[in-house]
Amino acid sequence: MRLIFLLVFLTGGWPLARAWLANRGTALIQAIHWAIAAWLAWALTLLLGESVASQPDVDPARYLALCLTGCSGIAVLGARRPHVGAWNFVVLGLLAVLVWPLAEKIFANKESLGTLRFAFLGATVAVGILNYLPTRMVGASLLLALASAGEMIVLCAPELGADRLDAIDLLAQACLVLTPWTAWASWQGRSTPTNRFDQLWLHFRNRFGLVWGQRVREQFNHSARHAGWPVWLSWQGLRRAGLVTDPDLAAQEDMVDTLKGLLSRFEDVPRNW
Repeated sequence: MRLIFLLVFLTGGWPLARAWLANRGTALIQAIHWAIAAWLAWALTLLLGESVASQPDVDPARYLALCLTGCSGIAVLGARRPHVGAWNFVVLGLLAVLVWPLAEKIFANKESLGTLRFAFLGATVAVGILNYLPTRMVGASLLLALASAGEMIVLCAPELGADRLDAIDLLAQACLVLTPWTAWASWQGRSTPTNRFDQLWLHFRNRFGLVWGQRVREQFNHSARHAGWPVWLSWQGLRRAGLVTDPDLAAQEDMVDTLKGLLSRFEDVPRNW
């Protein structure tokens, strides 16, 4: 069964490659690199993993994969130019903090993987998952949440017994295998709004998630109030303020240009969008 999971999981490299190609011109490319590292770590876990009953201690590969998964979500929070490169050092520092207890255990035989450490790891993974819950990636986020929660239980709840932990591990790996393809299917199945502004906004929102989406919303709505435009940007798209008529074509073009300007720190927006 684990071999089947591994073979299916390896096919998830295709959606990841598509994501890499689609985000080469955006500040998300660094986060994609972290996601690829996490994906490779999970592949190693599936390749080397044995039943929970045969593992008397914490599985280093599983723990490292969870750490890299959390780091890939945190990498998104720094995906804004010109500081996106420097943010990698922040993520590297986080990774060092996360894996330090594991290094102590392996090299110094010191037990420091307590409840607080596992809680910190779980919170780190949860940040990236929560960032994408209100986007088109909700299905993949929920699968990743189930997979991560299952693997955390396997790591820190040995009192459940080997049989239960093996079942939880099997379910977690099934969710993990489906995550890349669910993300790809969600992106391919997205509906296209009729106006250019909403197309541009939703395209950005679904890729960068809640944190940066909310920030861009605040900045645009501030600009709209300053310009006197009778609109406001909601999470779902541009909305009219009250019962006023639609802005004229010139104002609509100015709105699109304003949004492009706000997004220029995140991605290279085509002029003909």
